[in-house]
Amino acid sequence: MLKIYDRQQKVVVEVAEYQANLLQQLYGTKWGKYLQPLVTSQWFSKLLSWQDYTPLSEQKIASFVNHYEIELEDYTQQQFKNFAEFFTRRLKVGQRPLSPPGTVLAVADAKLSVFPITESASFNIKGQMYQLSELLVESRFSKLFMGGTLCVYRLGVEDYHRYVASETGRICHRASINGKLHTVRDIALKRVPVFKENHREYCILEHKALGSVMQMEVGALTVGKIHNYSGRFLYRGIEKGYFSLGGSTILVAYQSGRIVIDEDIVEMSQAGIECQVSLGERVGSYNVK
Repeated sequence: MLKIYDRQQKVVVEVAEYQANLLQQLYGTKWGKYLQPLVTSQWFSKLLSWQDYTPLSEQKIASFVNHYEIELEDYTQQQFKNFAEFFTRRLKVGQRPLSPPGTVLAVADAKLSVFPITESASFNIKGQMYQLSELLVESRFSKLFMGGTLCVYRLGVEDYHRYVASETGRICHRASINGKLHTVRDIALKRVPVFKENHREYCILEHKALGSVMQMEVGALTVGKIHNYSGRFLYRGIEKGYFSLGGSTILVAYQSGRIVIDEDIVEMSQAGIECQVSLGERVGSYNVK
């Protein structure tokens, strides 16, 4: 069971993960470790999820909607040809209002944790140590964020899998890094360096007040592709892209002293508890004049 902080109710709740038993076998047993290279390959991920792209998977939708209490009337369509189409459903306009200018908004419906980026550019996520230079590959960019703040948005399968741009600005660098497709669930995060191995795409944009901001999308098990839209500019709160079938993660890094994360999120992150947030929700504020 995972502990998640419900910001609306101001309570910590325990939730069961989707397909938890299967993941326990894959990441928590000896035979599962032998199978990981096979199961986490991109071709196997496509094979595993092929049925969800066929009409055979349509019957899964009703039980999924019922289990996670998803309000289909909030979306632009209520009928879907298969589970994969349902997974990339689109919200109606106005369902996720954006926090006011001068605030930091959540880029997705997700479980949020925040971390300081230390002088050594290392941080801890679920017991795994990471360096930003390893994630970005190019250390010249990771140096921009030393002393700053890293926001980690982990999307569960029940979350809305379209995401928005964190800020407005010109994209000065864009990269795509191939890798394995591990799940981003808690059990995998504790056992393998997921974010260093998974396929990921990131861009660095220049914001008028905040300076450099990095946004990275991380693929996960059964995700066929990260779909980022093209363009040289990003606009705060405008859809940046979406994930294909599966759970995924988004990382957003801010430079030192530019933002202040809301106190409840900081406290929960320090306690190792993720905060459930909604796309567009305020999660902090600017710390610039």
